[in-house]
Amino acid sequence: MARWAVVVEENMANGIWSPRVLAEIEGTREDAVAELKRIVPDFTPTHPMTAKQRTLYRDGDRYLLVSRGAMHTYHCVFRVWEMLWDSKRPEVQAGRLGEDA
Repeated sequence: MARWAVVVEENMANGIWSPRVLAEIEGTREDAVAELKRIVPDFTPTHPMTAKQRTLYRDGDRYLLVSRGAMHTYHCVFRVWEMLWDSKRPEVQAGRLGEDA
């Protein structure tokens, strides 16, 4: 069975992006997308500390959260990724790149 990661990539400052795995799901891609849809609405980004406005956009199964603070606007992107392997967890090995699991 495939393993999926729900990932947020946050715009931190000065062009620095920080990816973070919010959840791992073993199952179908649809299961992972359902978890993504559950997580996104309540997610609180690192920046800004106090948002004056938050706007959520969707493009298929990807989401963009734009948070406007007092002085800067930040954004983060959410999406589902299939986990192919993990060097610290050999049991998570779906196969080689370009092959279906």
